Amino acid sequence: MTEPQLRALFREMAEGVPAASRVNPALARRRGRARLRWRRAGVAGTSMAAAAVAVTVTLAVGLSPLPPGSGPAAAGPVAPRQFNPLVPYLSFGWLPAGESFVGGSTGQAVMSLTAAPSPRDQDATWDLSAYAAGACKLAAKRLTCFPYGGRQPLEEVTARAPAVHGHPAFWSGSGLVWQYAHGGWARLIFPYPFDFQRLPKTIKPGTVKPGTTRATVKHDAIKIASHLRAGAATRPLVFPAQLTGVPGQWRVSGALYLPYGSVLRARTYTLNAAPAAGGRELDAGLTFQDNLPSVEIDPASTHPSSCSAYPKKNRLGERTVRQTLNGHRVIVNYQDTRTIAFAGLPSRPLHGQSLCTGNADGLAVHLSENGAHPALGVASLFKDHLRLLGTNPAHWTAKPIG
Repeated sequence: MTEPQLRALFREMAEGVPAASRVNPALARRRGRARLRWRRAGVAGTSMAAAAVAVTVTLAVGLSPLPPGSGPAAAGPVAPRQFNPLVPYLSFGWLPAGESFVGGSTGQAVMSLTAAPSPRDQDATWDLSAYAAGACKLAAKRLTCFPYGGRQPLEEVTARAPAVHGHPAFWSGSGLVWQYAHGGWARLIFPYPFDFQRLPKTIKPGTVKPGTTRATVKHDAIKIASHLRAGAATRPLVFPAQLTGVPGQWRVSGALYLPYGSVLRARTYTLNAAPAAGGRELDAGLTFQDNLPSVEIDPASTHPSSCSAYPKKNRLGERTVRQTLNGHRVIVNYQDTRTIAFAGLPSRPLHGQSLCTGNADGLAVHLSENGAHPALGVASLFKDHLRLLGTNPAHWTAKPIG
């Protein structure tokens, strides 16, 4: 899929443009976001199957190799071995004029932040990610990060950068990588192509200042990294709904969140349990476990689109059921089909279900599960286990599972 197609897919999903669907619509939405994230991470064009196995960052140290253990250890904090997905670990301490924090993601292995001129700007963004201790190792002129256990080369590091609080830092083809704390590495992707001596105004009208050069972009990147707040007191995420009466092993494994007034609102979050519950798939920085739900909730005013439904005449094993649950009209899609054999790969079964309602107590809700043996079907989850908390942030909760 080409970059323009990826951008078009993201915008379609973000704006809720409905289309005749032959796949699980909730799964399609998050795969669209995943492809955009992989594009920004420099791995567009790799198969989603490979991305599902792991996220691995391999940074080839080109100009100034740093042998393992070289140089004195800088004093300072130690990166955590594992993040708490309910509490963002990072926050920006400084951003260039005209840029602001527009969203982030949490996970046990990776935390991310995004800054842009506006929340709807999907091109001119500063994308920052920090990895837990032990997720990245510097050896043999390469910095390799494998927070989920696999290997996926990412980009070449081209030169040393100024140290950040005494920790090593390097320039790369798309940005800056540095050690933000002992044992933990971070990566900042620039919002502009890095290959131009003088960045053209045509990259994105209104976002590149006249006279901007690589030197000014580098200066801003070092300043962003130097002012990054890592591990400082951070507001917890708040959730517009709470799950009750679900299995005790269920935990939130990661979330995508947005600033919403004075709070950080969790928009999409995933649930994981013991490995026996099913395999895990990695999309958009979140781990989706087979047979367990993922949840997406927005205020209805920000999500006005209609829910998608399968065609009535469907030979692919897909069907749609419209029903009323707890007084709310919902659309439930069921998928029980097989993929089409392609490029010598065998077909495989696909099982999943999703529920959508455009307005339930002022909230637009999407639930999805993938797997042949869901722990709780999406209809039962919505009807008996999802407590909606309305649109007033004062009533939202930092405990998504009660």
